[in-house]
Amino acid sequence: MALPRKSTLFDTPEERITELEKRFGMSIDPIGSMDTMVIALGCVLFAITGAFIAAAWVKHSYRPIRAKNLPLTTVLYVSGILWFIGDLPMNGHVLLKGAFSQCKFWNIWVRVLFCFIYTSVLSIRCYALDRVFNQNKPTRGLIYYLPSIVFIGGYIIYSIVTTALPGWMTIGYAETLELCSTTEVYVIVTLCLLWFNWAIIIVMMIRLRNIQSTFNEFYEFLFICFFGIAAMVKTTTVHFTHPKYPLVIGYRIAETLGDVLIINGIILIIMAYPVVMSLVRNKEYEREWLLRLRTDGLQDMYEANLNLRAEGPILYARMNGSVANQHEKNVVGECRRESKYFDMQDFGPDRYEQAVDREVCNGYRASEEATAIPQSRGTANIHCYDSQSVNSLDTVDDGSKGRRIL
Repeated sequence: MALPRKSTLFDTPEERITELEKRFGMSIDPIGSMDTMVIALGCVLFAITGAFIAAAWVKHSYRPIRAKNLPLTTVLYVSGILWFIGDLPMNGHVLLKGAFSQCKFWNIWVRVLFCFIYTSVLSIRCYALDRVFNQNKPTRGLIYYLPSIVFIGGYIIYSIVTTALPGWMTIGYAETLELCSTTEVYVIVTLCLLWFNWAIIIVMMIRLRNIQSTFNEFYEFLFICFFGIAAMVKTTTVHFTHPKYPLVIGYRIAETLGDVLIINGIILIIMAYPVVMSLVRNKEYEREWLLRLRTDGLQDMYEANLNLRAEGPILYARMNGSVANQHEKNVVGECRRESKYFDMQDFGPDRYEQAVDREVCNGYRASEEATAIPQSRGTANIHCYDSQSVNSLDTVDDGSKGRRIL
């Protein structure tokens, strides 16, 4: 009777460690309590970020939160979770037996693909803001969605191709050693694609510097790019200087925790502040945010893109057609100086802002003494509306209706 074939060369984990140390000529750390702590810490950090996302959805009608594109940020969060799950077997935190022995699935379809999707979502978010506020173009139609289709579709095709190729060309499972083995070419191509993603994000971030203050994502993306590039430098260095890093406890912890911190940190940079403000300074922060919006001449564009009603003590100028973003403030200022609906004599900018802060602009015009005088409607090229006049997209011009942030 033939003896059953052994699935591994080792009877105990200690034998496996000894054999691997002899074969690779290096000290190897077994999987233990430190790996469990890393998994637990990662789950805690994702739970904290998830709490912010959940709070944001509860407050989804809060305008500063909606301006952050909550659906796209949620996709970012889900992609990050799957990226983390793929890190666990690929970084050596669990034994590669049973379901975890499917190296191509965990590496190509979980870890790498959702890492691609995570960075692609950041690129798409940059592109949406750039298209609306810099290019003054609508966020709809094939031309708008084409870059997203190319990005995501290209990475799915890459995943299909690398899966179809034999393991010795990309990634395979060494059953007798219970290890996943990747080729240098596969690692280089994958890292180059990730660097390409971050290069696009950097270019788009530089373009975002032109967006006026209320929607200015430049400094936000500056921090995001700093952390992202730091993570890419770390990952690239480790993969080429220590290709067997999953066997060393220090390197695999640094890789996994580094990814977890970057994934959650970027999402919190985007969402944490408006969520906290919605809880501790709800009305005050929203009013300040809307006042900045009016000052920047972007309130009309905000209404058109997020389909929200601009309620509150805000008097703003509705822009005709598609006035370039960088000229909006000058046009609004000229309107205020020349329009017969504003008595601007001896009523300087400081006193005008004081009048706004006193909430006397909700359907009234400010006089020389900053008193409330009923305002009449007019038909100038730039129409001045009170906050109650914008009830739906029906009051927004056709050019603005097409500008919707993804």
